[in-house]
Amino acid sequence: MSSPNLSKINIYPAKSIGGIAMSSSWVEKQGLSFDRRFLIALPDGAMVTAREYPQMVLVKTALTADGVTFSAQGKPALHLRYCDFSMQEHDAQVWSDQFTAYQTTAEANAWFSDVLGQRVTLLYCGAQSNRVREKVGHNVSFADGYPVLVIGEASLEELNRRSSQVHSMDQFRTNLVVSNTEPFEEDRWKRIRIGEVEFESVKPCERCILTTVDVEKGEFRASKEPLATLSQFRANEAGGVFFGQNLVAKNEGMIRAGDRVEVLEYKAPEVYADNSPVRHQFTCVEREDIARDFVTFWLEPDPNAPAFSYQPGQHLPIQLQVGNQKISRYYTLSSSPSRPGRVAISVKRINGGEVSNWLQDNLHVGDVLMAEQPNGTFHLASHHHNQPLLLLSAGSGVTPMLSMLRYLSDHKQMDDVVFYHQCRSVEDIPCLAELDELKRQHSGLKVLICLTQAPVDWFGLKGRISLSHIKQIKDLEHRQVFVCGPEGFMAKAKNLMLKKGLPEEQYHQEAFGVARTQPQPFKALTLSVNGEVFQGDNQSTLLEQAENAGVAIANSCRAGLCGSCQVRVESGDIEQPDVPAMHGCDEQTVLACCCVPQSDIEVVSV
Repeated sequence: MSSPNLSKINIYPAKSIGGIAMSSSWVEKQGLSFDRRFLIALPDGAMVTAREYPQMVLVKTALTADGVTFSAQGKPALHLRYCDFSMQEHDAQVWSDQFTAYQTTAEANAWFSDVLGQRVTLLYCGAQSNRVREKVGHNVSFADGYPVLVIGEASLEELNRRSSQVHSMDQFRTNLVVSNTEPFEEDRWKRIRIGEVEFESVKPCERCILTTVDVEKGEFRASKEPLATLSQFRANEAGGVFFGQNLVAKNEGMIRAGDRVEVLEYKAPEVYADNSPVRHQFTCVEREDIARDFVTFWLEPDPNAPAFSYQPGQHLPIQLQVGNQKISRYYTLSSSPSRPGRVAISVKRINGGEVSNWLQDNLHVGDVLMAEQPNGTFHLASHHHNQPLLLLSAGSGVTPMLSMLRYLSDHKQMDDVVFYHQCRSVEDIPCLAELDELKRQHSGLKVLICLTQAPVDWFGLKGRISLSHIKQIKDLEHRQVFVCGPEGFMAKAKNLMLKKGLPEEQYHQEAFGVARTQPQPFKALTLSVNGEVFQGDNQSTLLEQAENAGVAIANSCRAGLCGSCQVRVESGDIEQPDVPAMHGCDEQTVLACCCVPQSDIEVVSV
């Protein structure tokens, strides 16, 4: 491999605002010229970033001969000249650093306030920033902590190889991009020279939720990528996630895109445990039509791959390359682990089903599919102890029930099983011949098919699930009940069965990706953090609400990865998603960055 070279130089004139690619740059001790020289701040000087306002990344920047121009969609461009700045001193704060910055113009304040829908002010750091950081040894611009960041192209490629989505350097807001290296080779650099400048590597760059902002849409990715993937192989024991290396310049000088990167001194790289999930390669060996617009894909694993096992009812995380886009989806396995050698996913064509419809149109015998190890808590092994069963499904929610039925049949555990499935018409009944054969083989199996658009000669159940249907299920209150289907179907089924006497602990449901959690009705709440009381609601995270009320809670990643925002619940109810930093925490500990109050609460910092 040839020597590393500087392939790209980026500057970001305003913190969290869109950047500019440069062919060359003058490097100062405080950072690259024009980099992070502006800060959007609250009236008290506290920084405003895309961590809270992701739409900030959509604001574009251009340098002019005597100033800078900002532009945002639907707004006249903001042209600023340095000579027009009031330069009135103003308090500024970046993380824990408090220092003096300078006012720009009233026009700039009004423009950014309009863009963000929040009263803000645009601050300028001056020709030389007043922010002196002891860890750096001199002044630094408005950058998070260190003046320069470097990332290798190969490191991004390795991340993209592992991630379910494709990521760009823009998400990481790096100044220097280096080519012709091995993945994460920059971790080993202690001192490097680029052009006229010597840099010292001082610290890996810890990443936060800002990296999950879609730079084309200005909104957070629900997948929490790339943090989710980085946390699997670039996290330390405390849960911090690292990507890129922070640098300080030892002298001032010029650097140019294409310059050779000369490594002057190496260091021992940081070591991160690789906890990435095992990936499996499957080959499609058969397509089976099991109903109208409903196809089962039979897949064989690579015989040389690690062992593959699953429980009946678990789902298979698959990854697809659709054009230039990587897409991940969960599909429940409709095959049974009692029949080794191949597995199956059953996919129903639905309106707007991007991946399901793509699979039906494009996945053929001989094609290869990548997937991770099956997972999920919705399966027989967790709940079935030779109790009578009810397998209740609608639409594509039938797939885990097919897996369970096949498993129960193979293990001769069909003494008392009721299979209920709701679909539109006779043509939509999945695996009808197989269901008839299972009924013939097992006298303890009762199959109930309900059609919402039944023909006149249909003698089975009709319409949508109702109390009259439930009444046909003998000894319901003694059964373990598994339910999968659209959210409305599951909600109604649960309500009917609980009213009929089914103990709630015997009810198990799987959203199966077709359900969508309905937003909760708005509820005004009283929230208390470390004794500071403010008014809130049940709609957004505790951290967001505390910040809006001016109440400080320590935080870092804002994505449930690092645990720095842990608080202890003294009273009240909080909804806390299962995120990596929660592992090992007791029931009273939650993360302010991702928990949502459900009632009046009182919490204290841990």
